Amino acid sequence: MNLLINAKFVGAVFLPLLLIGACLLYRSGIAGEKVSALGKYEGFSEAIYDGAKRTSDYLMLSNGTRLAYDLILPTKKGVAAADRLPVLFKYTPYLRTFTIFDKEGKNIIADLYDLGWKERAMLRIRYWISDEGRVMDPLFRTGWLKNMVKHGYAVIVVERPGTGASFGRLNPSFEAGARETNEILNWIAAQHWCNGNIGMYGDSWQGQIQLSAASTGNPHLKAIFPASTWLDNYTGSLYPGGVYNKGFGAFFEWSQKFLNSNVITPVDRDPDGKLLAQAREERGSATVGEKFTEVFKQYRYRDSTTPEGYKIWLDSLADPRFMSRVNQARVPAYMVAGWYDLFVRDMFQLYADLTPPKRLLVRPLDHSGIEKKNFDLDFGVEAHRWFDYWLKGIHNGIMNEPPIHYYLLGTPEKEAWRSVDTWPLKNVERKTFYFGSTLHSEPPCASETFDTYRVDYSTTTGNRSRWTAVNWRHKYPNMKANDAKALTYTTAPLESPVQVIGHPVVHLWLRTDAPDLDFFVYLEEVDADGNSKYVTEGILRASHRALGKAPFDNLGLPWHNHFESELQAIPPGEPIELVFDLLPTAYQFSKGKRIRVSVAFADADNFDTPVIDPAPVVHLLRDKNHPSFVELPLLPLR
Repeated sequence: MNLLINAKFVGAVFLPLLLIGACLLYRSGIAGEKVSALGKYEGFSEAIYDGAKRTSDYLMLSNGTRLAYDLILPTKKGVAAADRLPVLFKYTPYLRTFTIFDKEGKNIIADLYDLGWKERAMLRIRYWISDEGRVMDPLFRTGWLKNMVKHGYAVIVVERPGTGASFGRLNPSFEAGARETNEILNWIAAQHWCNGNIGMYGDSWQGQIQLSAASTGNPHLKAIFPASTWLDNYTGSLYPGGVYNKGFGAFFEWSQKFLNSNVITPVDRDPDGKLLAQAREERGSATVGEKFTEVFKQYRYRDSTTPEGYKIWLDSLADPRFMSRVNQARVPAYMVAGWYDLFVRDMFQLYADLTPPKRLLVRPLDHSGIEKKNFDLDFGVEAHRWFDYWLKGIHNGIMNEPPIHYYLLGTPEKEAWRSVDTWPLKNVERKTFYFGSTLHSEPPCASETFDTYRVDYSTTTGNRSRWTAVNWRHKYPNMKANDAKALTYTTAPLESPVQVIGHPVVHLWLRTDAPDLDFFVYLEEVDADGNSKYVTEGILRASHRALGKAPFDNLGLPWHNHFESELQAIPPGEPIELVFDLLPTAYQFSKGKRIRVSVAFADADNFDTPVIDPAPVVHLLRDKNHPSFVELPLLPLR
């Protein structure tokens, strides 16, 4: 009897509460409310699958080249989907899957990569408990794909010729990428698991390959999602300002040796690795790393030409002429950049030059984390929104939002995202800050004023800069020690916050007897204790200072052709002017902090600057006839 009374009492009291709770849950979105906004996506599609199955095999190009691929299909209770599905496609020179443990259980990666004990332990535990523990497959390497598969997408990752388990030799040109992807897109569309709607994803070179694919006008390619790629790879990574990026070059060489090691995974039909051995023998010693690093160092100018008459940069790796074909094809593109990425300027210029439906996301990250979930947002949510719209026809409102989302550095995380319609921002004011005893807004009056400096080749931004942050995160040191070896110009403490949003441009006047010099200009934030924080930088070799006209929309920034035919030695003792941009940023300088511009002549850990002995003396001019200054794009605060 008491149990019955208690049951009635519980029902009378708690049933209404449960109903109220259900209503609240519904109103909050948990029970079906549709939400689609930056980093948020609920209620527009359902996760109808609970797992995934990976298989691997070869497909064949029309020229007979066999390409290795991984195919991932969704499963429900262990059974692969029988429906035709939209497909996410990556075409990669960076392997489809890594083999971590060999057949004897030895950790292969540990011999090639500096793993800490925690990473080793995690990989070992995964090896013990998971059937996929021997490898890092596409779902492991790109975590957000797991959710996409559960929501009814198939995934295919194909290795380019001459890489991984694929046969042939790699042709890095834009044209080769277009030919190959066009054939592969047609092959994918003809498979029983594809419904004809294909999207592409991937960062870095894999982003460039998406542009190649888009240029073909293939009707099956509905949208692309390129992250952190280049418009001009000469200045984008290898020769910023005409100075060889030895840090990136060394990383690239190491990475390609890694990618040509025993981490390569044979396809399912090749359990003993005989086909893989045949593919590797076929391409011989012409690996990407060995071949390209030699080319990088040998061909130092944008117009450098091989003995056969081939312009390695203009005809292959830095050719913006393809943009007209990409625009004609009208393939929608969602581009993703990072403020600390080496390609951040390229991504803004790429956005400016693209005319199809487009979007741009600028994260507070470097190259290494550009496609990952991080403190700023869940990257996979944006991928899901984008591909649902273009591959599934789900009208989730993503194309009704402002096309550009950027993260404002120096602000609280929950308040950092901004949305705008145009870049550069319409209401930005470019303000000139002149070099003097401080960094100030008043132009110089003196007829002859300069700072004398003897070049110090030990200046550096450290070995964890944006230029090498590919497999590991950037970590800039306190710039205070570097500034002590450089020329610095610093404002008074700020009376209120200042937002610098856009592309700073520096004008330097100098006089020296040195025939050539490299200039590294840093924008920094200085606190009350003199600690200096890196914000962004610009680089130029003085002999490359000739200004020209960009072959694409470069947002009106100073353009240098970097042609060997246009080199200009520094005339001894005569004033010359250098004009160049700093990589774009969006940074809020706090009240009480100071803005600093630091001018150095070497970045020892990152760039290959020729050392002159004895070190030359430089006079940096800052008088009324030769004013040195920086233009900062300031957003007025109200």
